Amino acid sequence: MRSRLTRILVIVSIGLFTACASATPASAQNAFQGAFTLPTDVRWQGNDLPAGPYTFSLKSAAIPAHIVAKGPNGATFILTCATDERASGEQSFLILERHGVTRFVREIYLAGLNLHLRYSVPRIPKGERQIAQGPATTEQVLIATTKYIHK
Repeated sequence: MRSRLTRILVIVSIGLFTACASATPASAQNAFQGAFTLPTDVRWQGNDLPAGPYTFSLKSAAIPAHIVAKGPNGATFILTCATDERASGEQSFLILERHGVTRFVREIYLAGLNLHLRYSVPRIPKGERQIAQGPATTEQVLIATTKYIHK
């Protein structure tokens, strides 16, 4: 009787060990994935991004939000300064702010998550603004959504 119980326990143990050893770890899902094309070179949180097509993923909407952007020069890791949750339409977009000849990513809106991610843009002293290049201007770059996970 005892040998039968031992045999059953050994078989069950081997089965559990095999199941645990062959299980593959679950890959973490991104909160958001998308693509955009930059019309010109931009600076985004200290990273220089050349013009061209990009794909990106947002790992989590929690602060600090981490975006990984992949483009012509490889991958870039970008941290978010601030977030805001409010609806701004059905289309995701980037807001670029131009100071002279340099453009900066100021904000990204992710539709579906109703999430605005804000980034620091250097301030131009008022005197320089009026003399050299005029006031800062903004432009919108649309983002093609490839996937987002509802909260």
